[in-house]
Amino acid sequence: WFSGGGALFQYLRRRILFAFFLTLTVAPFSAAASPWARPDGELLIISRGEYFRAELDPFETPDGIIESRFDRFESNTYLEYGLTDDITIGGKVLYGTTWLQRGDTVDTAQGFSEIEGFAQFQFLRDDRRAASVRISASKPARFQSGARTSLQGEGADAEIAALYGHDIIFKPIKLFAAFETGYRRRFGDSADQIKSQATLGIEPTGNLLFLLEGFSTFSVRNGSGAETDYDIIKLQPSAVYRFSKRWSLQAGFTEEIYGRNLELGRTYFIGLWSTF
Repeated sequence: WFSGGGALFQYLRRRILFAFFLTLTVAPFSAAASPWARPDGELLIISRGEYFRAELDPFETPDGIIESRFDRFESNTYLEYGLTDDITIGGKVLYGTTWLQRGDTVDTAQGFSEIEGFAQFQFLRDDRRAASVRISASKPARFQSGARTSLQGEGADAEIAALYGHDIIFKPIKLFAAFETGYRRRFGDSADQIKSQATLGIEPTGNLLFLLEGFSTFSVRNGSGAETDYDIIKLQPSAVYRFSKRWSLQAGFTEEIYGRNLELGRTYFIGLWSTF
């Protein structure tokens, strides 16, 4: 949560519109690291349950047109720990179960979607701004978040990302924006990716936070596996309610608004935030 002072109306209006425009156009992971470092010795844990559904294109068989659908339920555990006031380490683990329905036939599979670890260094921080750089390594699998059963991740991934956050206003409400962009190197046949995220946060009271987030993943198209060559843009509104000093509840949905080489869908999620 953020705190501080005010500014003139016209200045605020320009800053709000600018931040909102970037949120819509720059637009992953949903429990992404913040540009603001975790305080020394503090631990943040976010546990989420997510349900995704996509209606797939029907296909023709000798017996007629067959409708198909893809569903996925995924548990997502994310954590970060303040190693020092400027260095944050953390990771995430995703475990999913998928259902691919073709007419009366249902194929079910389950397994770890992704395991990732990261280290982040905050090199700038003042009363309003924070900037960090993050290095991460991950092991994706065939159930990778945002992909489909046919989009298999191979080998391991490494990513470097830059993060920037800015407190825009503090009174009578709190408003902030955060941005992240990174390059993900994918080993094996998978195409490398350019990934971006933008967040606009509004805190009308001390225990209520509204978030509008945008995520994008664009393939560099340098891989030999066509199934891992895809682009996607998502928008994610959510609300976070802090019901105690250490515990908060988040609920929202993710709408996929653009995709290449995959079918679009929607994810509903609910999560529990805790700090220690």
